[in-house]
Amino acid sequence: MTPPLIVVVGMLVATTTTTISAELVELSYTLGVDAPTSPKLMSFTQKIVKKGLNKLNIWVELNDFCSSEHSGTHVDAPIHNNQHGWSIEEIPTSRLWRVPAVVVDVSGPISQSKIKNYEVKVDDLTRWEEIHGVIPDGALVLIRTGWSNKIKQNIREYAGLDQHNKINFPGVGKGAAEWLVKHGSRNGHTKGIVGVGIDTLSLDKGQSVRYPTHVALFKENIYGVENLANLDKLPATGFYVTVMPLRIGRGSGSPARIIAEVGELPPGTSTASSPVSSILILLLVATLTLDWLL
Repeated sequence: MTPPLIVVVGMLVATTTTTISAELVELSYTLGVDAPTSPKLMSFTQKIVKKGLNKLNIWVELNDFCSSEHSGTHVDAPIHNNQHGWSIEEIPTSRLWRVPAVVVDVSGPISQSKIKNYEVKVDDLTRWEEIHGVIPDGALVLIRTGWSNKIKQNIREYAGLDQHNKINFPGVGKGAAEWLVKHGSRNGHTKGIVGVGIDTLSLDKGQSVRYPTHVALFKENIYGVENLANLDKLPATGFYVTVMPLRIGRGSGSPARIIAEVGELPPGTSTASSPVSSILILLLVATLTLDWLL
């Protein structure tokens, strides 16, 4: 027969163990007519089908919309630049749901250099690791260029359109992309980097022609995320991100809702109750033990 003491102690431990709740940070823009989209692609459009009361006096709203797969905050599937890569619905859920993430902030160097088509270099990444430690296995690497601040001005400024109607904005250099590709094997990881995101229109710089960063990442089925918002609200490391693209059949990409969880312990862990609660537990255990023995 199980002593009442053990049952009570188990109940006390269960009720005095709490999980740290996370702050949720929205990393995506609203998908609408103002959603950031490359001037080369179809922008988002929406048509009202029904808006009003129907014959039964029930309010009905219904819209049709048309959009590029790569409109607004979106995911680039590896098939975008790799014929044999995953399409959007083939990306494993384990690489999208609550993945560890880091923010590599290069907004300072970009601002100082005043180079519109700045390319993130290997030095930017190794310098980050010297300060914050090795990028964790299975991570989503987010590149903060600070370019998202230009959206507040207008989309032309964000796209960096010049007098020749050419786009100009920072991106990830080919060398940095190849460094990220080899990061897992270099550190003995099993998954390696699962995705790379950025707060500009593209992973490659604006004046890119051959898209070497896309090609290097997608060759290894590392997906991309573009037009990210609120990267300035995230810490450098120690948080999780969930990426939610639409399951478009054979899609080369998809608009996505992207949420960061900041301040939560790793999945499956919890934090014990306060010292005061622990003392109360000990007192109760002592009392119950005496009663049971007597």
